[in-house]
Amino acid sequence: MAADNTFRLGHSRFSTSTEGLQRILEGAYDKKARPLCQCSRQEPAMYIAKVGNEYILKRMPGTGHLHDPVCETFDPPPELSGLGQVNGQAIVTDEAGGTMLKLDFPLSVKGGRAAPVADPGEAASSAVASPAKLRLLAMLHYLWEAAGLNKWRSTYGRRRSWFIIHRELMAAAAKVSTKAGPISGNLFVPPLYSIEEKERLAADRRRFLHRLQPVAGKPTPLGIVIAEYKGYEPSTYGRKLILKHMPDYPMFMDEETGKRFDRIAADKIETIEATPNSHLIIIATFSPKPSHGNIREIAVMPVNGQWIPFDHDREHQLLDALAERDFIKCLKYNLSATAPVANALLLDTGTPVAMFAPNHDLGEEEFTALQKIAADGVYPPWLWAPEEFDLPGIPGKSK
Repeated sequence: MAADNTFRLGHSRFSTSTEGLQRILEGAYDKKARPLCQCSRQEPAMYIAKVGNEYILKRMPGTGHLHDPVCETFDPPPELSGLGQVNGQAIVTDEAGGTMLKLDFPLSVKGGRAAPVADPGEAASSAVASPAKLRLLAMLHYLWEAAGLNKWRSTYGRRRSWFIIHRELMAAAAKVSTKAGPISGNLFVPPLYSIEEKERLAADRRRFLHRLQPVAGKPTPLGIVIAEYKGYEPSTYGRKLILKHMPDYPMFMDEETGKRFDRIAADKIETIEATPNSHLIIIATFSPKPSHGNIREIAVMPVNGQWIPFDHDREHQLLDALAERDFIKCLKYNLSATAPVANALLLDTGTPVAMFAPNHDLGEEEFTALQKIAADGVYPPWLWAPEEFDLPGIPGKSK
């Protein structure tokens, strides 16, 4: 949240730099009050999430476009990204700000086996991808966007930390449910690890895993882990996945799951290894055991040094060029890598600019469709054509 954001509670006003902010937010949280953002005449409502002992102001789902583009909580219309395809169907928000996700993968198993599902790594086609349910990667995109982690402001500095990633993801998940119940009951995002806190972190994880224990006569819950990929090692029946901030709780994949992982992740791992300061985020469902987890499904998402997702090298180049600017990275959700949606929305130009940077191998028909969508869009477009090698000039900041 930007330091100069101002909010109204009844007749009182406060900002994110107000002394005693946590006390103010705690009081509003207890009363279920909604602070109103003062960035625009529409005064869009916010909600307060509690993560551990900290209270965090969050944008109400579906209200991002009501904020001023210079406001920290602004979000573009859903139609600018893959969110437009699934919003209102796979993602349903109620008046209280809670969000229901409909998923195309199971969060529980019966008789030790989950129902068969599509490979989460297979590229969805914009023509056939169902808007009614989220794939595993689309769920990660939703949580990343709800946490504001696809957004960058020049005031943030050059780096984010895993501490921020963990905190914002957990805050976003606090308002999300599936038909199985609150997603926070299944979701494990490892906190920042330290040797000094080893015992406490292990105890917290055991408490989480206890919630996933099977109950007689009911399906066995699965966990969801979101973490940074570090590597893998061969194991007796497949491989052991090594995740950062989880040195004492390994994740195992059988041979079949390992082969699927290779199909979806091999080129992305190469990209991460060749790109300084980048990371690979994994999201996986897993069967929990006291000492380890057994992965059932897995998807991956490359992110740059600011933890902003990217799909290919040209997009990474664009994000590098925007490192000192204010922008939002548009995410694909269920759509394919070639779907004609914006790559980013530049915010510090007065009127936002929709930025299109398709990969160099985009076909002629796909590029023609993208040009039409760019020309017909809500915001003026900036386009880096596939045949152009050099990055075109970036629009300047408004005065």
